Amino acid sequence: MDNLSFNMQPQQPAPDEALIPGSPEFLRAVRKAAGWRVSPRHVDPVIVALHQAGKPITVERVAELVNALRGERSHRQRRNTDLWQMLGAHLALQGQPAHPEAQRALLGRIKRLVAADLPDSVLLTVAVHVAAAGHRLEAHLVAHVVRWLLEHYGSAELDSEQLERVLPQAIHAALRRSQTRRPARRTPARPSTSRTRTGRR
Repeated sequence: MDNLSFNMQPQQPAPDEALIPGSPEFLRAVRKAAGWRVSPRHVDPVIVALHQAGKPITVERVAELVNALRGERSHRQRRNTDLWQMLGAHLALQGQPAHPEAQRALLGRIKRLVAADLPDSVLLTVAVHVAAAGHRLEAHLVAHVVRWLLEHYGSAELDSEQLERVLPQAIHAALRRSQTRRPARRTPARPSTSRTRTGRR
């Protein structure tokens, strides 16, 4: 016939290629890797955080992050669960403590620095967007961003599209403000080189 030859053997997909994040098969694989019955409410926010951070979404990485977020959740963390989970996932990706107590401690510091009565959902949303933009989650940076939004928009309750649009400017202003307010380091005084003269006998 002709000289064309066809490979009749179907190519087997790589293990992670066969598992689509969010699928039942992916969830079962994460449960096996994590060693406990993980639910979609644990997995889905972690997948979103990995996507935001531009990191590969693998079964092993998701299981690792889900385990890093385990701990006793307070009553306030049962509201806005996805945002708390995404905050924890970003903390874990940055190598910071990510358990529920560490999440509450970070948000508490942010709230004190902002010094305004804002709901957790607003602070969590800003913090997650700051992390997704590639910045380290630090209380003073997130607080400066929130204050900038309050000063320029009268509110920090912006939708995701608005927040993504103004966030670069807010972060730039917050970084400048934090640097100008950082106390200058004092250089230690050099010892005097002049010799003390001793009187002659």
